Amino acid sequence: MDILLTGASGLVGSALLPRLLAQGHTVHALCRRPPANAVAVGQLHWHATDMATLLNEDDWLPLLDGIDLVINTVGIFAETGSQTFAHLHTQAPIALFNAAIVAGVERVIQLSALGAHPEASTAYWRSKAAADTVLRAAPLDWAIVQPSLVYADQGASSTLFRQMAAQPCLLVPADAGPVQPIHLADLVDALLQLIHRPALGRITLAAVGPQALPWHDYLQALRAGMGMARAPVIALPSPWVRGISRLAALCPGSLLNPASLSMLQAGSCADAGPIQQLLGRPMHLPQAYSHPALRSTAVTAAWQPWLRLALAFVWLLTAVVSIQQAPLGLQLLADAGLPAAWHPAALWGGAGLDLLLGVLTLSHPHRRLWQAQIALILGYTVFISLFLPQWWLHPFGPISKNLPILALLGLLTALTPATRKAS
Repeated sequence: MDILLTGASGLVGSALLPRLLAQGHTVHALCRRPPANAVAVGQLHWHATDMATLLNEDDWLPLLDGIDLVINTVGIFAETGSQTFAHLHTQAPIALFNAAIVAGVERVIQLSALGAHPEASTAYWRSKAAADTVLRAAPLDWAIVQPSLVYADQGASSTLFRQMAAQPCLLVPADAGPVQPIHLADLVDALLQLIHRPALGRITLAAVGPQALPWHDYLQALRAGMGMARAPVIALPSPWVRGISRLAALCPGSLLNPASLSMLQAGSCADAGPIQQLLGRPMHLPQAYSHPALRSTAVTAAWQPWLRLALAFVWLLTAVVSIQQAPLGLQLLADAGLPAAWHPAALWGGAGLDLLLGVLTLSHPHRRLWQAQIALILGYTVFISLFLPQWWLHPFGPISKNLPILALLGLLTALTPATRKAS
C-alpha cells in the first residue's frame, strides 16, 4: 500500500516506519524535523512539514494523492508555542479525516490515548477525544487505537520512570491509580496486524499490556528488569504531590505537572483480551520491559540530584562555619604565614565564595561551575599542602576528603552536557 504516516519521527512512528518498509509498503513519512540521516529513497518519501500548519482540509489534499491508508501517530504531552493540543490533537487530525473523505482514502488508523473522553480531566485527553469523535462519525473504515503508558527503552517517559525506579526508596503518590503499560514492540505489532486485516472494522482498541499494576509495583517491575532488588515504598500525601507537581511544571520540558499527576491518579487500565486476540501471541510482561544494560544510566540519573544536594550542602555549611568560627579561621591564616592585613579579606572572601558556589550548585548546574570548583579545591589543597602540611595528618582527614569530592566533581563534569544546563 501507499501509506501516509504522520509523526514519523516520534516514538511510535519511528518504530513503525521500518516495519512498514520491510513489508513492502510505500511510506510518505510526515514530521516537522526528519532525522539527520533521513533520505528519500525507494519506497520512503519524507515530508518535512509542521502538522500544526495543516489545519484545513485543502492543506492535506496534496499529501493524500494516491494514498491507500493514513496512520496518524502525532501526539504531544506538553504545549509549546504553536504545538498545542488544539492544533495537533484536534484541528489537524479532523482536517486530515475530512480530506481523506474527499480524496477517496478509505482507511484511517488514529493513535489516540487510553482515557480520551470529552469529559476527561485533562486537556490532553479531551483534545484526543475530540478528533476520535469526528472520526467515529466519518464514512471511513477506521480504527482508533488507545494506548496506555507505552514502554520503550528510548522513550522519554520510560527513561523518567526508570530513574524513579532506581531511587533508594520509591516515592509515590498515595492516590496513584493502577496502570497497565504496554511495550512498544507489542503496540507496533498490533498496528501491523490491523493493517493486514481486509478491513479495519471501525473499532476502538485499548492498547494495554497483559497486567494491571499499582504504580509502585510497576516501578518495582522496572527495578527487577534492571537487576535491582525491591526498594522500600513511601506513599506521599496528595497535597505534597500536588505542590511538587506545580513546582516541577516550572521547569521547561518537565513531564511532571498537575495534568500528568491527574492522569496518574485516574489510572490507565482496560481489558487486554481484544489486543491479545489481535496479536495472537503472548505480550511482554512488565518485569521484562527494562533490562540490566539500562541500570547504570538510570542509577546515575537517579543519584545525580542527590550528589548536587550533597555538594551544595558542603559549600553552604563551609560558608556558615567559616563565619561562625571566624577566630579559628583567622588563626589558620596566621599559621600559614599570610600577612595580617590580608586576613579579613581572605576570610570573608572565602566564605562569600563558598556561599556563592553552594547557591549556584543548586540553581545553575553547569560544566564550567564544576570545573571552577575543581580549580578552587585544587588551589586550597595545594596551598594547605605547602603552608599547613600537618593538616594532611589530622585524624579526621579534612584535606584527604577533598579527593572524593574532586572525583564527584569530575563525574558531574562528565555527565553535564557542554551546551546546556543539567536537568
